[in-house]
Amino acid sequence: MKKKIVVPTDLTKTADQAIRQATVIALKARAKLVLLHILDNKSPSAIEVEKTLNLQVNTIMEQTGLECEIILKEGSVFDVIPYVAREKDYDLMVIGTHGIKGIRQMLIGADILKLVAKVSIPVLVVQEKAALVEDFKRVILPVSSHEAFIPAIEALLFFAGIYNLEVHLYSIYKAGFEWPKQLLLNIDETIKRFESKGVQFKRIKEDQNSYSMGYAKQTLKYAESVDADCICVMSVPSKEYYYFAQSDKETLLLNESNIPILCTGGGY
Repeated sequence: MKKKIVVPTDLTKTADQAIRQATVIALKARAKLVLLHILDNKSPSAIEVEKTLNLQVNTIMEQTGLECEIILKEGSVFDVIPYVAREKDYDLMVIGTHGIKGIRQMLIGADILKLVAKVSIPVLVVQEKAALVEDFKRVILPVSSHEAFIPAIEALLFFAGIYNLEVHLYSIYKAGFEWPKQLLLNIDETIKRFESKGVQFKRIKEDQNSYSMGYAKQTLKYAESVDADCICVMSVPSKEYYYFAQSDKETLLLNESNIPILCTGGGY
């Protein structure tokens, strides 16, 4: 079955950056690219939006030879995007952190987190100023005690099927903290699946050196130190760490280093 990548767009510069990143991935994966726009009563006319999107699609097809199409829908961003992702059988969504601004629903911080938590496919979140990643070489996967951790593994297996990927299975040891059994099971399952598929990985363990409520700051610092192309996180927090995990995820999504964040495990 042909791979498919969907990009929600509001015709802004941020959305255009997401389209450029999705196009690069689609070329490597030989995937179909779909541009999704959601109309509301504050949007330009459907005819005007369709004309603009068709120009973008035609340019992409002429320059790359990719199969590309557009979808126009009406409704709420938080309802329509998850619905389309679920019903159309996509492999990946790429979205800008300030996407959907054109329909007056700016997605930053808690809003983008609220959206990706409802999307059942992997969502690569990129910022307008993020550098275009031509080749995903190094991805950070922070270990998690989430019971639905499998989607994170599967998302990275998808990327590993496209790129010569090296995954850093990353954890931070906090003094006096005992790792939950589920976290240890998730580490074992990740290693098992990566080894069975021949995915390159490194097991990285660091002592806590950033004394904040969560782990985002130290994770970002490590990602920067190894020049990571992406950080993969769960879209929803585990029950044990709900409070600081939400704040951590917002910190990652809005990181000033503009490292793309691959969100998985939403919609469950």
